Amino acid sequence: MQSEIDFEKIVGFKSEGVDLNKFDKQSVKIENVEVIQVKSEFTDLDEQGNHYKQWILRVSSIVLETLGENNKKIDFRASELFNLIQNDKGELTGFPTGDKSNLGKFLKDLKIDSKDMNLKQLISTIFGKDVLVRAYDKDALVDGKAVERTYLKFRY
Repeated sequence: MQSEIDFEKIVGFKSEGVDLNKFDKQSVKIENVEVIQVKSEFTDLDEQGNHYKQWILRVSSIVLETLGENNKKIDFRASELFNLIQNDKGELTGFPTGDKSNLGKFLKDLKIDSKDMNLKQLISTIFGKDVLVRAYDKDALVDGKAVERTYLKFRY
């Protein structure tokens, strides 16, 4: 699991721009596959009335470009979050393999048959695979205004 981040200590800095569209359709290696929990408004509530965190599988590529240095360094990589299956108490119970699930489509594209795998085997099988990058534009809020940003994920 990932430790909590103190967002009050995270500061902005002026940097050069990167045209992430140049990475579209580029083949890259998967460098990191990990199971983490993220906040979610769509999970069941615990006894205190708070939503359980959602278990996800985070898949990330190698670093495609780096801007800045030292503590002002930003690494750009393609990444994707896949929801895992959890019970109504927030306990991790499995992963989706159906052809219509995003993880199922991703695994099919990587030619991975996960039918008889457990999660540990799945993680080690995904790690190091080659995958195509997809650059896409999406609105993001910057200082309360919608600004179009380019993001990197995987093609499948």
